[in-house]
Amino acid sequence: MISPKLRNMLKIISENLTQNNIPFALIGAMSLILYGLSRYTSGIDLLTEGHYRPQLIQSMEKLGYTCYQKSDSFAQFESETETFGYIDFMFVNTEDGKNILRRCIVAGNDLFGDSPVIQPTDHIILKLMAIANNPKRSPRHEADISAILRLYKKGLIPACFETLDTDRIYQFADKFGQRQRFKKHLNTVFEKSGKSGFIL
Repeated sequence: MISPKLRNMLKIISENLTQNNIPFALIGAMSLILYGLSRYTSGIDLLTEGHYRPQLIQSMEKLGYTCYQKSDSFAQFESETETFGYIDFMFVNTEDGKNILRRCIVAGNDLFGDSPVIQPTDHIILKLMAIANNPKRSPRHEADISAILRLYKKGLIPACFETLDTDRIYQFADKFGQRQRFKKHLNTVFEKSGKSGFIL
């Protein structure tokens, strides 16, 4: 579920980022909703390039937000009255990360308008990276990975998104030391699919 207020804020932020030529894409709960999962969220999660951080902070401050926490990899914003919701930005700084942004699409959803969203394959990659960075939060991230895989198994991922790219996921899973974790979820979800599954 997304409140009308949060949808309106996404529209305003998306327009602002576009006007300032800052590339961005939806990640987090909103991207999961676009893939076909039911999610409630009270905030907006976006991906952008790290070198836009100073410009981004300035733009968000003009919209009434304050950056209350930041690092090289993220920035978190809240409004003074807390009525506009929380906005989290994740920064990519490598060519691989920038490629995730280049691969995003506009899903054309009535809820989120023309905001670009990352591919489901790349969502899984970001989840594996998050697990590697903070294993304590792995149950939530692993649940999302399994949920996306189940959507693919049932053919419920909208046709505007790419098919599941397991080779790409394994390429990054190896970098993060997460090959066995992803393989476990892949096999668990598809093990009953017989010859058409992804058993490895």
